[in-house]
Amino acid sequence: MTLTQSAEIIFNPGTSEEFSIFKINSVELEKSWKMLTATAQITLPRNTKDFDRLKVNEVFKRDTKCIIRLGYDQVLIEEFSGYIAQVSADFPIKIKLEDDMRMLRRIPVNFAAKTIGLKEFISKYVTKYPIDIDADIQLGAVRFSKTTLGEVFDKLQKDMSIYSFIRNGKLTIAKPYSDMEKVHHFDLERNCVDNNLNYLSKEERLIKIVGKSIFGKGKKLEFEFGDDDPKETLNWHFTFREKKDLEAAVKKMYNDRKKDGFDGSLTTFGLDSVQHGEKVYLTSTQYPDRTGTYYIDRVQKSFGKDGYRQNIELGQRAY
Repeated sequence: MTLTQSAEIIFNPGTSEEFSIFKINSVELEKSWKMLTATAQITLPRNTKDFDRLKVNEVFKRDTKCIIRLGYDQVLIEEFSGYIAQVSADFPIKIKLEDDMRMLRRIPVNFAAKTIGLKEFISKYVTKYPIDIDADIQLGAVRFSKTTLGEVFDKLQKDMSIYSFIRNGKLTIAKPYSDMEKVHHFDLERNCVDNNLNYLSKEERLIKIVGKSIFGKGKKLEFEFGDDDPKETLNWHFTFREKKDLEAAVKKMYNDRKKDGFDGSLTTFGLDSVQHGEKVYLTSTQYPDRTGTYYIDRVQKSFGKDGYRQNIELGQRAY
């Protein structure tokens, strides 16, 4: 059975100025919990005449809300929601988008405290957008003078390895992997287009975990554990007050990652649509002993003349 690709790009959704485009040349997008801001690019066909009478920048204004819906046979899934960041000056028209973080990171911040929790701090500035944050994370003494929320997010990532991103319409912080129970299933030989995967034994997987914790009025704990000459070093923030608890958590994270399994990425068709933080169950008819379930670290999607594709970058093995 042949499926027909379908798309709808909605501008100014839910307003009197809402309009949609159904004919596009291509869409490319990228999302990851490692990225502060997810991005997308829409390329319109060269022969588009709908906008000949109007200036492109008057139709596609910067910071206009935009939703991308993709699928097959008019069964569409929302793949991206964000705002126009840039529009090309020539043809074909290329529209670059950023997700809702574009607006959140502009929020001005001017704050100081001897000690405060992350959720309490963020809630002071993000009041009209859903948030999903571990309530126990403590920042200790903080001082942010005449800055922006985006710069605060950058500092949290750089200094404390706390990642901030948008997932499922929520500002999500320090929760790289989703609580969703659904697991997507792909067979490497049957319904994957291509893969760039390497299978590593746990002995070949050289890892070091650096764990840090801040509590009270800026008190800090740090503990690292792992292999000599690691190929991967993970800096992670915990919420413990006792060194023994931090040590136990770091060793558990090391053991959770020290497993046989795949590294790399695979390319699938557009469905089943996946998002970063979710889980994929991989099977192989050629290597049945390599079955496993993995978290998704990054997703890049493309839609156009070459088809509807997802490039899925694997994270740690879930089980």
